Amino acid sequence: MKNLPKPNQLKMFQSIIEHGSFRAAAKALHQTQPALTQSMNELEKMLGTSLLVRGPRGVVLTEAGKLFEPRVQLVLKELERAVNEAKQLSAISQGTIELGSSSLPFFTMLPPAIQRFQKRFPQVNINLTEGQLSELLPALRGGELDFVIGATSPETVLTSEFIEEPFFTTPFAVVARRGHPLANSTSLSQLKQAKWYLPTTKIGYYGELDALLFPDGEENAQTIIRGDTAAITLQMVINADFLTVAAKEILQVPYLSQQLCIIPLEEQLPDASYSFIYSHRLPLTMHARTMIDKLHRECKSYPWSTEVAQ
Repeated sequence: MKNLPKPNQLKMFQSIIEHGSFRAAAKALHQTQPALTQSMNELEKMLGTSLLVRGPRGVVLTEAGKLFEPRVQLVLKELERAVNEAKQLSAISQGTIELGSSSLPFFTMLPPAIQRFQKRFPQVNINLTEGQLSELLPALRGGELDFVIGATSPETVLTSEFIEEPFFTTPFAVVARRGHPLANSTSLSQLKQAKWYLPTTKIGYYGELDALLFPDGEENAQTIIRGDTAAITLQMVINADFLTVAAKEILQVPYLSQQLCIIPLEEQLPDASYSFIYSHRLPLTMHARTMIDKLHRECKSYPWSTEVAQ
């Protein structure tokens, strides 16, 4: 095997990029600046090319550096995963799960699944990120997330770097605050003057909705604002009279059922199919796989208000 860079060299390289200068990186790593410079010189000599150029505004990546940097990030993330897995197999059973998901699982089976998981693995940290596929997939690709949960569609084409594992399917509807002037509308044509708050993403399930909701094009709609967190969606719907599209199951949450209603449209929105998505190249850790299995089991026993097809 050819000589390979040392992990410390890769960490130093990444730190220099993160902090923008050798001086700031040396301070963050508790190293001397000459030691950092020597380490980078050795790394560049090993590779036979320069990676960084010092400029008046800090370091700048060379073309080789731009190619090298994302690989370094993946290597360090995978090394971190390997360390976590080794710890997970120990009696202490420590580790971390990085989970990204759209909002619906947070309102349904995710909290009880986490509760059950932590009874078995109390020392495992769980970090949660809310978002849609458009923002979660880049983080998954970069190794920042172990897996994501999102609404896909038959038209969703994931690249070969991802594995899609079906989770559940559930009906969606147009949702408004109770008492909204359009709350009793029976057709989409009656919603032409509505204000809409919708997810930013145009991939997966939400990519299908534009043609249905706005057959004349978005430019002819009254107002469309986009964002990706449940908290902002609820504020815009409840306090600013926006309409949104959401799973009917959301209205089973007591404090939401008191404030929201489903608009009884003749047109049916397509059901949304949710999937687990994880990297083909970066294997799931033992704990991440266990969490997915617990979510599957929790989904089957969850008291859904409508039929959920598996």
